[in-house]
Amino acid sequence: MKVLVLHTLPPASVTDDRIVYEFDLAAAAKNVADQILGSIVRSVAGEAREILETVCEVHPDVVFNLCEAPLARTDLESHAAALFEWIGVPFTGCGSETLALCRRKDRTNALLHAAGIRVPLPVVASQPHFPCIVKPLAEDGAAGIHSWSVCDNPEELRNALEKATLPFFVQAFVPGREFVVSLWGRSSPDYSSIGEMLFAPDQRLVTYDAKWDSDSFVFRNSSLTYSSEIDPNLRQEILGAARGAWRTVGARHAIRVDIRLDVLGAPHVLDVNPNPELGPGVGICRAVQEAGWSWESFVQRQVEWALAR
Repeated sequence: MKVLVLHTLPPASVTDDRIVYEFDLAAAAKNVADQILGSIVRSVAGEAREILETVCEVHPDVVFNLCEAPLARTDLESHAAALFEWIGVPFTGCGSETLALCRRKDRTNALLHAAGIRVPLPVVASQPHFPCIVKPLAEDGAAGIHSWSVCDNPEELRNALEKATLPFFVQAFVPGREFVVSLWGRSSPDYSSIGEMLFAPDQRLVTYDAKWDSDSFVFRNSSLTYSSEIDPNLRQEILGAARGAWRTVGARHAIRVDIRLDVLGAPHVLDVNPNPELGPGVGICRAVQEAGWSWESFVQRQVEWALAR
């Protein structure tokens, strides 16, 4: 069996509010390829023709898809998956429709709400209630999320709206404990792992710097633990919300769902992240190992699930 591990290349430079490392998938590709005997690793800038030519040259049985930012554009992630679907090549991760849907946070929230899954309520900026948060409408990786994104009064909201450089929407800020739920399976969320975010006293959420800038204070004071005490009933509620999100967005293979508790302790889905990070020691790699899986087993199952369609 021939497996092509295909990843997009980072740009030579980015705007001042982004970090090149965010787009560097070389370590993730190696972390995957090391678990698949005889796999072929290729990198592409992300032109459609380039992706197609690479697939035609290698002629793989399956593509392990790490094309997360073709041409350094995260909005093209779903397009790469659509190319594989169009030419009929099996590939790992979620399909193009799921990737496109989950990028639009407002539409995903509306679908989850219609399915009976708790989500933060939308806030009308002209008639706000607090606390609220100004979030990018169509980004991932915490892009556009800053400490000032959370607003407790009209002045802070005006400030956040003035600073926002990306298309945004406003929703209620859910103030309780935050959980990171990783789910994986062929077409249903059969396996799970729950971590909890721990913040310094003056931190309220995972900002872009907390996720990507290893030299920042917020990065050093935001940690993820898998050893939290979680009441069994609450654990089932959290998993129920995450699994409901999987089914609502039509996920497959693996996703991550960010969940927070409200003041009454009820779980709310903040974000649905298809194709979570595959780098060593982080993301889904750490999550599956915390659940007792070997990384090799997880990677090989992803390939098997892709071939099973």
